[in-house]
Amino acid sequence: MILTALGGLSPSAHAGALRKAWEVDLRKSVHRSEGSPDFPVFALRYSPDGRKVAVIADVYETHGGRMSRLLVIDTDHPSGKVAQFEIQFGILEDENGRGVALNFGWAPSGQIIYAVGKVIHLADATTCKLPNQSVFISDHLAISTQSYRPPLYSSSTKVTFFDQNCAMRDEWEVPEGWVISDVSADRRLLSVLREERTNVLESLIVDPLARRVLQRWPIRGTWDPAWEFADSGKAVCTGANVLQSDRAPAICRNVDTGKEISETHDSNGAEPIATAARASRLVVSDYRRKKIPFEYEYGATFKGRVAWDFGTGQQLASWYPDSETYTNVFKPTKQVTEPFRFAMSPDGQYVAEGGNGIVRLYKIEP
Repeated sequence: MILTALGGLSPSAHAGALRKAWEVDLRKSVHRSEGSPDFPVFALRYSPDGRKVAVIADVYETHGGRMSRLLVIDTDHPSGKVAQFEIQFGILEDENGRGVALNFGWAPSGQIIYAVGKVIHLADATTCKLPNQSVFISDHLAISTQSYRPPLYSSSTKVTFFDQNCAMRDEWEVPEGWVISDVSADRRLLSVLREERTNVLESLIVDPLARRVLQRWPIRGTWDPAWEFADSGKAVCTGANVLQSDRAPAICRNVDTGKEISETHDSNGAEPIATAARASRLVVSDYRRKKIPFEYEYGATFKGRVAWDFGTGQQLASWYPDSETYTNVFKPTKQVTEPFRFAMSPDGQYVAEGGNGIVRLYKIEP
């Protein structure tokens, strides 16, 4: 996606308002002798109870490879001590969304975090290792999907079950190429993309404990983002590909019936999005398609973020976030400038944003 019209404006409302609750400068909390001077923020995730925000930020080289920092902020006491952990670099979420596979999240109790295959028990800071792209569906059960053959030619998948200490418990062979794109711990369901030769063919809702596929939906175009759970696992939502059409709405479906609940109307709803785990709310990105002069292709102009209630169809707030600038991890001579990364609280009442070492919490006031 080609971005234009980025700026450094603070959030300003067009529908409702965002009221800043607090701001934390992680650069003052982290003692470091290495790392990017830009301190980029790559991803944020709320804990299931909404009382913590996990942040993946920074990138630096070690003898063990390229690493990032996983930082945990207490939302009730943001000025308190920030828990810090080291993880392998591998999460670089951007304006194209989370990517195909989920590899960063929380177990339901909020006492376990997993990121790039590393499992961290917050109570005693012990860790263990799972295959990359593993997810927890309960505090005692994690699941990973791995292709039997190289991914480009995969037509079967080994679904492996692990306990909280990363010990293998069971396996399930699936005669399709599966990638886990989201998890509902409330209902112990998976959102899965079926792939073959790097092409996404279908979106699935899977009950891994019953070993059953509940829903299958064909992709909507040549590029189809993953479906993310919302409203206690009763719904899933996805962003649109703004380069395919002038009108590109975000869409939410009922998990049990498969029927569409609603779609955005007042703005486009492109990736990236962030859903509320236990409310019928999400944040979408308003991008508009724009013809590139003297070319046959289109670019995308960023208009801001929009908080939307898909249960009522109400647009709750819209704003233009600050942007962060940092050195391209893979092309050190290039600079990346993008809007702050963001997450929505499980109850849909708050939005967390982060960039260049700064994390802010906002209250949505429709």
